[in-house]
Amino acid sequence: MTHYFGFVPSDKLKALIIEAEQIVESNEKVDYYPYRDALTHQTARDLTDKLLVGLVDIIPNPERQASMRKIVSTIERATDTLLNILLGKENNEEVMPSFHFLRDQATFIDNEGVKRIGFKLSEADAKTIDAGFAAITPEHVDRVVFKKALETVNEETLTHFISRYAETLKLGMIKRKSVPMAKAAIDKGMSMALNKLLPDLPDSSLNRLANYYRPFVVKKPE
Repeated sequence: MTHYFGFVPSDKLKALIIEAEQIVESNEKVDYYPYRDALTHQTARDLTDKLLVGLVDIIPNPERQASMRKIVSTIERATDTLLNILLGKENNEEVMPSFHFLRDQATFIDNEGVKRIGFKLSEADAKTIDAGFAAITPEHVDRVVFKKALETVNEETLTHFISRYAETLKLGMIKRKSVPMAKAAIDKGMSMALNKLLPDLPDSSLNRLANYYRPFVVKKPE
């Protein structure tokens, strides 16, 4: 089995994907970079919504919900700042590698034939994530193993959509050096969210959290 991590894009992202594909395939004499930039920003918003915003309702404590929302806002601002630094006016030839990445390496078709935003997991990461989700059941809870799975999801998602995607961009030395620093800042925010979220959640909420994440992992026959 091949494991993927991904989600069904929002209606807004679906529309942007279709629009960008039509523009590129028809060879329209327009600048491609605004479509690339819009796609990138909306993909980042969808990722934040799926990985973080969707978790807020699972938290039973209103004070912790408010704290989580502040962390999410910080991560959203950091992501927007990074993208505004990296993206900008480029000629169409320079933009094409980013389109190819978003089309070929940042989407996949699930077992129901639906296109998802996501990526293929390595065998080692798939095992870690499977073990983490299996560690949370109504009868048994292992927070340590579950946390490791969520950390792996976050790390691999950031690596794919920041580090690997940035390789498709034409960046100068200063901008390219900013990528790992910005990734580390976003990663720190996501780790803070997990550390604030997990310790005090009751077992019932942990099961809701595991059930929230499970549909994002897709196992496809070889």
